[in-house]
Amino acid sequence: MKLVKQYDPILSVECDRFDFDNPIIKPKELVDGLQKIRTEGRGVGLAAPQVGINTQVLVMGIGGMSEEDAGDYNQAFFNPEITEVSDETSLMIEGCLSYPGLFIKIKRPQYIVLTWDNEKGTRSYEKFAGMTARILQHEIDHLNGITYLKRADRYHLQQAKKELKKLERVRKRNETTSN
Repeated sequence: MKLVKQYDPILSVECDRFDFDNPIIKPKELVDGLQKIRTEGRGVGLAAPQVGINTQVLVMGIGGMSEEDAGDYNQAFFNPEITEVSDETSLMIEGCLSYPGLFIKIKRPQYIVLTWDNEKGTRSYEKFAGMTARILQHEIDHLNGITYLKRADRYHLQQAKKELKKLERVRKRNETTSN
C-alpha cells in the first residue's frame, strides 16, 4: 500500500461500499495498512482511495504517533454516512496527504452526525464536532470522489498555491546552498 499521486483518477471516483461478506481485503489488514501510511505521513486522516483502493473506509488518528502511543485516538470507519450537519460553519486551514505542502482554508459545518460500521461490521451512530468533524468530512469527501480542491473557493485556493510555490523556491534555494 502506498499513496497515489495527486492526479490519480481514483481520487475523483465515488467509492463502493465495503462488503463485509466479500471483502476486497480483510478489514484489519486494510485498517492496519491505512493507519501505517497515515502515521508515516504524519497525517490525521486517510481514506482508502488515497492508496488506490476503491472502498468506503477511512481511518483517523493522531499525527505521527505510534500505534501504541495513540491508543484509542486511532479509529476506523467503514461505509460512513453523514446524516446531519450543523448550520454553523467555520473556516479552517486543511492539508491532505494526497497534496503534500498545499494548505487551503476550507469552510465546513462545525458538527456532523455520522453513522458507520466498525471493523467487525457493527453499525454505530455518533455526533462529532470541532476538528474531529472536520477530519471526518474531509475523508468522507475522498470516499465520494471530492477533493478539498473542489471545496475551496477560488481566492483561498490561489493563496494556498502561491504559498506552496514560495515554499518550493525556498526549499530549492536551501538545497542549492547546502551542496
